[in-house]
Amino acid sequence: MKDIGEGTIRRIDWTELTPVVLLLRIFNTALGLRILLFAMIGFWLTVILNSLVGISLLGQEWSKPAHWEILRLNVPLDMFYSGVLESRLSVWQNPMVLLWWLPCVVLIWTLCGGMVCRIAAVRLTVDESEPTKNLLLFFRKRGIGFVSSFVILSLGILCCFLPVKIAGWLMAVPVVNYLVAILLPIPLVFAFFTVILALGLAVGWMLLFAAVGVDGSDGFDAISRMFSYVFQRPLHYLLYWIYCGILGWLGFLLIQFLTYATIFLCWHVVPDHFLVSFWLTLVMSIPMVYALAWFWTSSVAIYLLLRRSVDATPFNEVYRISLPKVRSLPTIKQDERGAPEITSPLPLEEG
Repeated sequence: MKDIGEGTIRRIDWTELTPVVLLLRIFNTALGLRILLFAMIGFWLTVILNSLVGISLLGQEWSKPAHWEILRLNVPLDMFYSGVLESRLSVWQNPMVLLWWLPCVVLIWTLCGGMVCRIAAVRLTVDESEPTKNLLLFFRKRGIGFVSSFVILSLGILCCFLPVKIAGWLMAVPVVNYLVAILLPIPLVFAFFTVILALGLAVGWMLLFAAVGVDGSDGFDAISRMFSYVFQRPLHYLLYWIYCGILGWLGFLLIQFLTYATIFLCWHVVPDHFLVSFWLTLVMSIPMVYALAWFWTSSVAIYLLLRRSVDATPFNEVYRISLPKVRSLPTIKQDERGAPEITSPLPLEEG
């Protein structure tokens, strides 16, 4: 609440009184043009990647996927989503595909998801739209944190699991297995840390992106914040996601209804043309794109709530990137003797 003169309350800051109202801003924020644009780019790049995997590595016959059938406007809209899910599930049928599929997906969503998180962070904290040049500069300076946090945590899990695996191999060696049995508490400790790290990564990996987008954290700081917030406020974390899930589902139903109604009105009006079908296919993807935009925006909002609860950090604190200051050239003229002299100072101009 703002007390302005003689105890008169002129404005109530509901975010400070009831922080959970921040989650009500997710819907409007997720519908931002730039957020939807990056979510759509990531969505379609993932769909194309999954389709390529199904063609080249799984030995499946290329027979026009379901989302291609929509280009002829002769199948139900649900086939679009089933086609996307089928291509995604086909990846997991061959574990060897993960050797290059997973890094590609991580790269796609490091770029697109990281951009969404940064845009949502500035919007939810200071309610501003960061200029594109600042956004690109932020990603150039801090974007490595989106990848390094995930890689560092994955390597930590692998390093903790390796002694457990080695102990299992040594158990097959005669005589040595007795020594392993005596020293079993050591593999148990490593197994415990493996479970903790894997659990933290599985439940809170999205907070890694939020930490970089909001605070400009490096990989280690993002991991530290993720474990601190998730394990110190597990109930809050769960309830926030349940609340966001309910609101997100309602928003998805609304967006899906509007999309279906729009397509239905144009179904028998527009001609059967490839370009028309192309645009209609993009429209059909809007509900899925909104779901992705909602997910990344919700991650940032939940991160802000947990940060305030654990570290008592105000909502309006966000890492700001500043462009380098450039000195303007001075004004030089000749004096009475013909010698050059500076007649104006060197003012600083924001680039």
